[in-house]
Amino acid sequence: MIRYLFPTVIFQRNMTCPTQMGDDLVLDDEYMKMLKDEMDAMRRRDGVGRQVSNAYTGWQSNDGVDNNPTFQKLMNRISTVFYQEVWNYFGIDPTKTAFQMGNCWANINDKTAWNRPHLHNGCWYSGVFYIHADGDEGDFVAINTDPKVVSDMPNSNRHQESWDFKPRTGELILFPSGMMHMVAPNLTDKDRYSISFNSAFQIKDYDAYRNNFATGWHPDENTFGLDENGMLQKYQYEPIDWEKEQG
Repeated sequence: MIRYLFPTVIFQRNMTCPTQMGDDLVLDDEYMKMLKDEMDAMRRRDGVGRQVSNAYTGWQSNDGVDNNPTFQKLMNRISTVFYQEVWNYFGIDPTKTAFQMGNCWANINDKTAWNRPHLHNGCWYSGVFYIHADGDEGDFVAINTDPKVVSDMPNSNRHQESWDFKPRTGELILFPSGMMHMVAPNLTDKDRYSISFNSAFQIKDYDAYRNNFATGWHPDENTFGLDENGMLQKYQYEPIDWEKEQG
């Protein structure tokens, strides 16, 4: 008997592919170009951006992209994929819980840009969606931090120190927020466009659900994740005022 305990479950789907999304949910070329154009406009409005995991290379926006009107269609599609993939896999009852976007930001990695190894504390599942990429502008690298695998076991199909995902336009990757990951350097002359985000889930019937949960619960805070100490916390961030930004 073989038991797979505590697996790292990663979900992947191309949202520009009709066979993976269905004709009614697929994102067409025109809309993908709109997203890319809006990211260029965002960078023009705020050329500095912020420096987090991007190690003073490339450009990263502030949080709040999920509130940008241009991205609403994409946000709706991501929510749908969460219900179809993540909720279904983990057996979560969609009548009792709802997907909740935590924070969302945009990335443009130009030549030599990369993102150092990091994880996203305080969240449940995170994701990256590629708005414009041809597959060679820097892989998304999942890093295995299990000390047994890293130090004692040879690399094989079942024991690997890392796994590389090629960035391709329309590709959505959902991964556990606590998984160490990085973005390899972009060694091409092409820019790599993506958005990244963190998620939580919202409890619909709060009073019934909290009876089965641990302490640290606050009745007026039903959108939560785990902080670095393992306690429940509400997501808090300052969204961008897009009406003001877009003039």
